[in-house]
Amino acid sequence: MKKITIFIIIIVIGVIGFLVLNKVQNKNEENKYRYNDLTKVGYNDDEINYIYSKLDESNINILLRYSYQKELKNLLEHKDFKMNNLNNYLEMKDKITIDLDDIIYIVNDNSYKEDITYNEFVISMIKEEYYLKDRLDRYIDYHTKNTKKTVKEVIQNVNANLDYEFYTNTSSTDTSKGTLMIVNKYYKLDESYVPDDLVDVESKYGANKQMSKVAYEAFIELFNDAQKQGYNLYIASPYRSYQYQTTLYNNYVKSDGKKNADTYSARPGYSEHQTGLAADVMARGNSSLNEFENTKEFKWMKKNAYKYGFILRYPENKEYITGYIYEPWHYRYVGKEAAKTIYEKNLTYEEYYAYYVDKK
Repeated sequence: MKKITIFIIIIVIGVIGFLVLNKVQNKNEENKYRYNDLTKVGYNDDEINYIYSKLDESNINILLRYSYQKELKNLLEHKDFKMNNLNNYLEMKDKITIDLDDIIYIVNDNSYKEDITYNEFVISMIKEEYYLKDRLDRYIDYHTKNTKKTVKEVIQNVNANLDYEFYTNTSSTDTSKGTLMIVNKYYKLDESYVPDDLVDVESKYGANKQMSKVAYEAFIELFNDAQKQGYNLYIASPYRSYQYQTTLYNNYVKSDGKKNADTYSARPGYSEHQTGLAADVMARGNSSLNEFENTKEFKWMKKNAYKYGFILRYPENKEYITGYIYEPWHYRYVGKEAAKTIYEKNLTYEEYYAYYVDKK
């Protein structure tokens, strides 16, 4: 019995030894095959040994799809190198003569597309602070049609959808974003949309109308602080229903024509007033919104409104972005954090939304 056991052990050891030896021989044959392939591409012995130390079989197969890579070591040891992007790095290097740093940056940012020519302008766009990778084709198309625009202008204008005509390529706004929802000439509200937190405006603060509770409470804080400093404000026009805006807009069209009306009045569904977060503000006692810019109350609002979460929605010299004439009386509640950024960076809400809300 003992002899049989020893015999079986010897056989098992022999089989294992044979399998190991066979595997080693196969591996040597495979390495020899890979070595020959790498040699044919142009790699020398030192480079091949380095490749074996850095890449597994699957990645060596990827490497063999491309021509000789003189900068291979620099690529593999780059601080931002990612092994799962190896194929795209090599494909880009094989087709385009640009700096290795730029190749790695573009690929890691998922901004590499086979059909794009990565010239200096395109690379600069990809590295611009507010670049959005899902709009790369639009940036390039816009630049092709507007060659005198700077990188910053291209990014800014496309992010604000200015590569489209107003009221084209429209979509429903994402109301789940709450106080950060956007409503403009590209993003609309449904006819049935009514804010679920509307409250009545007290006569002390403005006209007998309604406003979103969160915006109204912020305005009360603003109003009280302003009053303590000798400024008297008044909410002239806060929430407007879809139906009310329809009547208002149609009346403007009848009196001034559609083209002119579109510069100062929103079409139904495209008015910020329907959100309940916007309000036309004036100095108490004024008979017209047009008088507001020349009041001390306006100067105070322009300097302080952001501290309470409000922004001057349609600023001067930004008409080409917002689509509306300068309206010193129109304020929109976006919350203190967003308002502070918009104020300090001198942004329109279109720009802020693209850079900080949509990008997320």
